[in-house]
Amino acid sequence: MTGEDIARWQRPVHSKLTRMEILQKRHIIKRAIRDYFHKESFIEIDMPLLVRGTSPDAAIDSFSVNDRYLTSSTEYQIKRMETGGFERLYTLTQNFRRGDGGPYRNPEFTMLEWARAGGTLKNIEEDAEKSILNAHHALGGKETLDYCGHTIDLSPPWDRISICEAVQQHTGVNLPDFTAESFASALEQTGIPVKDDWRKDTAFLFTVLLDHIQKNLGLHKPVFLQEWPSFLTSSAQTHESGTFTERSELFIAGIEISDGFPSLTDAAQQQQNFTAQMERRTESDMAPVALDEKYIAALEEGLPAGAGMALGLDRLVVVLTGCKDIKDVLAFNWDEL
Repeated sequence: MTGEDIARWQRPVHSKLTRMEILQKRHIIKRAIRDYFHKESFIEIDMPLLVRGTSPDAAIDSFSVNDRYLTSSTEYQIKRMETGGFERLYTLTQNFRRGDGGPYRNPEFTMLEWARAGGTLKNIEEDAEKSILNAHHALGGKETLDYCGHTIDLSPPWDRISICEAVQQHTGVNLPDFTAESFASALEQTGIPVKDDWRKDTAFLFTVLLDHIQKNLGLHKPVFLQEWPSFLTSSAQTHESGTFTERSELFIAGIEISDGFPSLTDAAQQQQNFTAQMERRTESDMAPVALDEKYIAALEEGLPAGAGMALGLDRLVVVLTGCKDIKDVLAFNWDEL
């Protein structure tokens, strides 16, 4: 359309800022995040965007390009470098996932990923707290963030609750375990009807339950949601109890911002998890993918204990600039190319 680009970045959007002003703030946020990790002695690494093997997680649909894939995450490459002796690494780069769309999703997006060899889940949670607060301060913010009618206290430490505690807190329902029967029962107790063809789909039932409570998470203070079902994550450690995965997802104003966990260092267990995810893909009529065999080989060489996290930069910019749609914080969204 003639003249479309002339007005595109000058037109006010939901937050009453223009996209030009939002992109200027995005630049400040990225600089502040990089400043934090630089002060923490991290090294920023430029990773390949085309990889030979990709994540088999059933929740991820990768773009295939000839005999390779557009990267959906730099996790495996970061861990291979940890095996080689690097202790603190981060990437801030483009990732790609087919089918992603909506207010907080775009098939091409910017992800911040970092890892601490020898680090703990608490360490990477604190990295998220401090780097986000650093970005908020760089924009002129204080200790609170006003977003969509909510005043959110950003002063650390942020809240930490388990999945079961969150379900109890926001629905009043006790979740005894992570079985399909328990998820179905919890949904029915909250007034959500469960279709017959859902009852054996454990992952789907959990997704519906999480969607129901997510809008309530992090409205007054950011919250790290912990102790996740192990069937959802292929490369996180299972707690010694065997009942949940040691994983932490950050929510601010009902929006998922980051996801992290201690590294799984057992190559045999990783291969089993990958196999289970491939089976889930088959059950969901998803195409099989090539695994990252070099990552498995690195685990066999000896990945050091540690922890890592991935943070959606675009979503963070949405929250910190008061926007309501990821399209407003991108120079070009998927539909503008």
